Amino acid sequence: MVLAIYYGHCSGLAIKDLMDLMDLMEPDVKRDMLPRFIDISAILLAGGASTRMGGRNKAFLKIGAKTIIQREIDALEPIFDRIIIITNNFDTYSCLGKPMFADIKPGHGSLGGIFTGLNCCSTEYGFIFACDMPFLNQEVISYICKRSWGHDITIPRIGGYLEPLHAVYSARCIPFIEKLMQRGNLKIKKLFNEVDMLEIEQQELATIDPCLQFHINVNTPADLDKAMEMVRTNSQLS
Repeated sequence: MVLAIYYGHCSGLAIKDLMDLMDLMEPDVKRDMLPRFIDISAILLAGGASTRMGGRNKAFLKIGAKTIIQREIDALEPIFDRIIIITNNFDTYSCLGKPMFADIKPGHGSLGGIFTGLNCCSTEYGFIFACDMPFLNQEVISYICKRSWGHDITIPRIGGYLEPLHAVYSARCIPFIEKLMQRGNLKIKKLFNEVDMLEIEQQELATIDPCLQFHINVNTPADLDKAMEMVRTNSQLS
């Protein structure tokens, strides 16, 4: 059983205080006591051609006993009231039992997926993530979500690079994204200059996930082999 503490940006409950309390708890209790966000949706972007994976759908690659996308959903369900999938292939993803939305503006890449997700999620904020991240970390995501209040984008910086598909976006980004798409500029990083953005540095997140496994992507067969080996050698990742 998961003990969920409901968290809204205006509720007055400080998630950092909750995490400090959790640090004092036994591991089993800590795992079951999670904040639950009521004004942030989880938005899964399930597009892309998977060219580096030979056209195989990365979301349904198995790592251990589960597919990547099932691992993601299992990680997110305890902390988000709403998880939606942005895809143009409803038949492929209907087995997951989550609301699905097709691209409002097809052919606009990940930026178009973010645009669709923020328009369709029915909450002020959306945690945007890719469908090829097998080791999502609930505490890392909770920390990013808490820090997102008042910002248009809250985004990790790992190894000197921003992680736009593991970040929280506000609905306030929608008109700026639309203008970029109208100009044919589909690079997400161009949005960063238009809105208020909070960067969360690697050092902060390493206190939660020391090996920074949360941001690992499976893009190539070599990445898949590495992820499978990580699961074989670390039972906490299974």
